[in-house]
Amino acid sequence: MRSRKVPTLFLATLLLWILSVIIVCLRTYAHPGWHSVFPTYRDAGAGWIHQAQLYGAPGVFLYSPLVAALFSLFALVSQNVGEVLWRLLLGVALPLALWFNARTLFDFSKKEFAWLFLLILPLTLSSLNNGQANIIIIVLFLVAAGTASQARWNIGAFCAAFAVYWKIYPIAFALLLAVVFPKKLISRILLTLIGLFVVSLLFQKPSYVLQQYGDWLVNLASDRRRAHEYYGKWRDFYLLLRLLGIPLSIVWWQVVELITGVIAAAICFVGTIRRWPRATLLFGAMSLAIVWILLFGPATEAATYALIAVPSAYLLIAAWSDASQQSWQIMSTITYLGFVSAQILNSWFRIKGDVYFLRAIQPCFALCFCAALFFWWKRELRDEAEQPCTASERSKMQC
Repeated sequence: MRSRKVPTLFLATLLLWILSVIIVCLRTYAHPGWHSVFPTYRDAGAGWIHQAQLYGAPGVFLYSPLVAALFSLFALVSQNVGEVLWRLLLGVALPLALWFNARTLFDFSKKEFAWLFLLILPLTLSSLNNGQANIIIIVLFLVAAGTASQARWNIGAFCAAFAVYWKIYPIAFALLLAVVFPKKLISRILLTLIGLFVVSLLFQKPSYVLQQYGDWLVNLASDRRRAHEYYGKWRDFYLLLRLLGIPLSIVWWQVVELITGVIAAAICFVGTIRRWPRATLLFGAMSLAIVWILLFGPATEAATYALIAVPSAYLLIAAWSDASQQSWQIMSTITYLGFVSAQILNSWFRIKGDVYFLRAIQPCFALCFCAALFFWWKRELRDEAEQPCTASERSKMQC
């Protein structure tokens, strides 16, 4: 039976996060718009209210009209107040979602959660400071995986579908969840996507909303920043191939995107057929979706790597809890420290955009993460073979 005494590390970590949120809120209140992407969100909200054009130049506002409608609430207050409210939302949602996920997926104690939270702090503080919506994507992924582990399918489907409306690439996670739980989630996710679209029509004049959805899709499709220069603009596997002297055309790159997506889906499908434990399937699906988003997605910037903060921290904790897995410990440690180092370089130093080898640091460590994920999967399957589930447990996929 676990002690009810709250560990000192748990309290210290929460205090550190609360202090960080307070400092960020004070900074953004005093200097609204400085080192912040929030003005773009707020402008879209104001545009929604006045039925203005939301999508001008490609790459400015990338979210759906539904998200613009939500940001209209922040347009009703002053910018500095809106900056603070947005940071408070991010600062509260992330630890709550992380706690829920850690408890439901892996039954973490308060001490284990404190280590997990402490490890993700260096990888998420920059997003909190800048007001990046990537934290919302992390929250939705964590809640979707946690609720699916509890068979709360409606909430899981809503979170997975809602993430797609924030940025289109989270559809990778929604699709992998549908592969893992096809009977439970395919119809629910599809209906939720349709339902959210219908709801957005109620927030503004329908003809205006329909026009903005069309403009949103055109805006996403017209983003040509990958083809603007030889190395492209994104920190992904495409950049690594270019640096290795393997120049792929855009068409062949899209083929690579499709093939890697199919491989990720195939891994999840095999796990479903072999009835891997539910936690293994869900963490694996979330990790594979994030890897695909970062290495093969349509627009991987430095800030996008905040998505891998939680999976890399999970793997580091799991590796060091098993003293027999030295290779896994080394790989997970290298991966985590690599992401932290890249975060420091991006946040504290002004690196020129044409220093492509420095831009390649994050995708390289994303590949290291894949190796660490392989070691974790190998350990999970080994443990499953040593402690097989009963037939009834396997039929329920709850072992």
